[in-house]
Amino acid sequence: MKHAHDAMHLVPTPAGRMLALAALLALALLGVTVDALAQSSIQVRGLVDIVGTDQGGYRYLNTVNTGDSNFDALRSRLFVEGQRGQTSVYLQFLISPESFDEFRFFGGYLMQRLFEDRNLYLEAGLIPMHDGIWASHTYSNKNPLIGIPLAQYWKSAMHGFMMPTDLDQLLSKRGQGQTGFVYADSTGIRGRSYASAPITYDNCWNYGAFSLGTLGRFEYAAGVTLGAPATPVSGSDTNENLTWHAKLGYAFMPGLKLWLSGARGAYLSRDVEAYLPAGKTVNDYYQNLLIVSGDARWWRFSFMGEAYFTHFDTPVRESGLSSESYYLQAVYSVYAGVDLAARYDRLTFENVASSTGEMMSWDENIERWEGGVGYHVTRELFVKGIMQATRGDEDWEVIPAFQASFSF
Repeated sequence: MKHAHDAMHLVPTPAGRMLALAALLALALLGVTVDALAQSSIQVRGLVDIVGTDQGGYRYLNTVNTGDSNFDALRSRLFVEGQRGQTSVYLQFLISPESFDEFRFFGGYLMQRLFEDRNLYLEAGLIPMHDGIWASHTYSNKNPLIGIPLAQYWKSAMHGFMMPTDLDQLLSKRGQGQTGFVYADSTGIRGRSYASAPITYDNCWNYGAFSLGTLGRFEYAAGVTLGAPATPVSGSDTNENLTWHAKLGYAFMPGLKLWLSGARGAYLSRDVEAYLPAGKTVNDYYQNLLIVSGDARWWRFSFMGEAYFTHFDTPVRESGLSSESYYLQAVYSVYAGVDLAARYDRLTFENVASSTGEMMSWDENIERWEGGVGYHVTRELFVKGIMQATRGDEDWEVIPAFQASFSF
């Protein structure tokens, strides 16, 4: 996601033109919808998060690319939904005072239902992530805790906007992704200074188009986006490649569903073109992503979990660099309105050899526990108290927090 003050003049690409045409079609249909407001159904909703916490020097553990986090004192979202016939439009706006981009248009898309009697849809615009199942749980009134899984935001030593000189320089940045770093040589920064790459990035929607729906016990989503899962595009396209996505889910029985998701696309920006090997372009280096997801419900318990496997092609290592992450979340309903929740989360990186032959993970391995209690005071007000403990190569770093989530 690009900061407002980081505007760049980029050359349109074939991939960008394809999705631009789709966006123009979406805008045309949006115009039809707006023109018929009297005959349409318009809903405006909001979500306000208020958090009290003692993060100390640990705030960086939860910050996303824009500098804000779910642990900030105040964040607010506004949702606008409109429908006419089988065409729906969704818009989302975010107000986040501690962000680099304080007031921002978070995303917006058009969804067309294909058949009146079937759940089959086409979606186009600045769309939410369909890889895995976390996206629908990320909002504070849906998340039983406050933090989000590490795979959704934790910034690694891999970079889409800067290029290290070699593998040793990349290894020298182990554990610095969340606090920020640059790759530079004697001539200066090798690319453009920006946040490094996570596995996927939940906080930035991606320009794209999808087909999605349900067929009996099956659920599917398939489509293309401008950006890769680690480097979504919410502004000008950054390379000439499209990322392809597919997800298939199956309900084995009431209370048990599994999904398999995959994505493949170029993740590098044109900012690093000058630092690539001769004959190579940013379109030659891919991120490959596979996600296995599950959701189960039994008695007063609900469980969800995901395992992420990703591989980045990179000029600093012929065989590329891989990482894995998984989380398991459990919620126990004590009685109506009161829940106990816990999540274990782990992010690990492939072991590689430095130029001296020393073996190490190419970034610092991270694990996290988060647990707490939540109380649904009313349907609109959800309060939580949690403890979050995170550990890398050093001791556990603990953050207590209280959140009030109010929807209207």
